[in-house]
Amino acid sequence: MTSKNSMNRRNFLGLGVAGASLYALGRPRGPLSALDLGMGAPLSKDEKILVIVQMSGGNDGLNTLIPFGDPEYAKARRRIGIPRKDVHQIEAGMGFHPAFKGLTELYKAKKLAVLQAVGYPNPNRSHFKSMDIWHCADPSGRDLRYGWLGRALDEMERGVDKIPELSINFAENPPLSLNGTSYKPVSFRDPNTYRFAGSKDQEEAFKKISSKKGETKLSVLDSLRRTAVDAEKSSLSVRAKAKAYKTPVRYPRTPVASSLRTVASLVSGGLPTRVYYCYHNGFDTHAGQVNRQRNLLTQMDQSLTAFQKDLARLGLEDRVTLMAFSEFGRRVKENQSQGTDHGTAGVSFVLGGSVRGGLYGEPPSLTDLLKGGDLKHGIDFRSLYAELLEDVLDVQSQKVLRGKFAKLGILG
Repeated sequence: MTSKNSMNRRNFLGLGVAGASLYALGRPRGPLSALDLGMGAPLSKDEKILVIVQMSGGNDGLNTLIPFGDPEYAKARRRIGIPRKDVHQIEAGMGFHPAFKGLTELYKAKKLAVLQAVGYPNPNRSHFKSMDIWHCADPSGRDLRYGWLGRALDEMERGVDKIPELSINFAENPPLSLNGTSYKPVSFRDPNTYRFAGSKDQEEAFKKISSKKGETKLSVLDSLRRTAVDAEKSSLSVRAKAKAYKTPVRYPRTPVASSLRTVASLVSGGLPTRVYYCYHNGFDTHAGQVNRQRNLLTQMDQSLTAFQKDLARLGLEDRVTLMAFSEFGRRVKENQSQGTDHGTAGVSFVLGGSVRGGLYGEPPSLTDLLKGGDLKHGIDFRSLYAELLEDVLDVQSQKVLRGKFAKLGILG
């Protein structure tokens, strides 16, 4: 914020007794940073929106985008390989998992870009470390304090007098990717829980603070009051827009679908949010992969297809771009438990009305492998980030990514 009396998270926590006493009145469900945010103006028609779907656990890319035309695939996966007859063919020798019925149609409609062999140099096979690397856009793993989106949001919020809900995260705790030096996101699992939480006395005290009008002699108390007012406005707006939303599109009853439906409701309602962060968990398929991954990919297919249909109905599909990624792929050869172990390069997706749909990157070799039997990456994930930063969020990618990365030409 630009005002000297404005209240950000650092100022709030630095107020000592004064700040602590307000926090003692109760807390918002979600991080304290939700108190920092006031309502901004609705987005203009030129401002685009980025939706992230994090496929946590390491999705097996070779059984998602299947190189059925390569005889080495069947050799490496005699028990868990997808039969050629079941694959949705999209290009010569390449096809989608049979669960991707809707996404196959979106691919044919040129609204889905599929990036193969996405990764980074010197890959790490730890879930936590690799996810941190993706979140911070730092393959060296040396600076894991601030995320790539957090750094972008730092840049974006400098141009506003009052911090809007620039990002919303659909989990109790924000991911590292949204952590900026000053910017912190709003976080909640369900929009109905995004409200002040406390005892009856605490809630009454909060209402008194947020309902008082006029200036006080103490700038700190005035700032606290305005912080409370902004928090209340933000909470009421988010819950009202989510509750009022009606759509004929049927979303599956899954967490990721619920998050995407909420995204559609808030975008439709004009909330000034540029980044939404969603989760699809459970991809760590060391054993019994066939059924587990089929269920997960079915949920993903149905959720993303419903979301895109809803956006098209609202006339918003050209403004919203969705990117789905996983922290790594899986090893080429199946293991003894009819699953796959942690690997390296994987598959990412970009979906939207402004997307130049198609297959990007070269198919990874199934024989020329890294030590341990892992795929070599062909696309550096930071090239994908560069395109999303510049063509969706209008932020200079070189500053955020601390280097120049060639865009892939995915977005029109």
